[in-house]
Amino acid sequence: MLKDSQEETKVFLNRASLLEEKLGVLLLQLPPKFGQQNMPSLTDYLRCLTKDHRYAIEIRNKSLLNEQLYLSFREHNVALVWVDSDKMPLAEETTADFTYIRWEGDRQSVKGTLGKIEIDRSQSVQAWASKLKTLGSGGTEVFGYFSKYFSGLPPHDAAELLQQI
Repeated sequence: MLKDSQEETKVFLNRASLLEEKLGVLLLQLPPKFGQQNMPSLTDYLRCLTKDHRYAIEIRNKSLLNEQLYLSFREHNVALVWVDSDKMPLAEETTADFTYIRWEGDRQSVKGTLGKIEIDRSQSVQAWASKLKTLGSGGTEVFGYFSKYFSGLPPHDAAELLQQI
């Protein structure tokens, strides 16, 4: 729950740094039970993150989605992950000089192991392309990740998004 994890984080960051220019955004996914009561631990943790990496944090508890969190993330240039999921509301809050998006999908409807499109998400991809055009026109760099549960075929989803942008 991020308590007393500064030393482990320091070791991880030192090792991750070996990737040099291949290192992209470091994603931290907080568990659903990590709520508002854990905000002090998160605030302390953000202070131990070095400025030579980009960080994105995925929130999985609605109680954290508030101005206190957004301000804290902005102060440390940490991106709030925008998650397209039925489990959480989409919080389109820009908190860093880049944006990180996860297209989660539906684990109940999509297996993601068949090597084919299981659910047509073309309309969703089209809507996202429009959003990203607007975001990108403002100069914001966008990182994105399609889960296999989005449509069943992440490479297709990414190619379709890029084509529409």
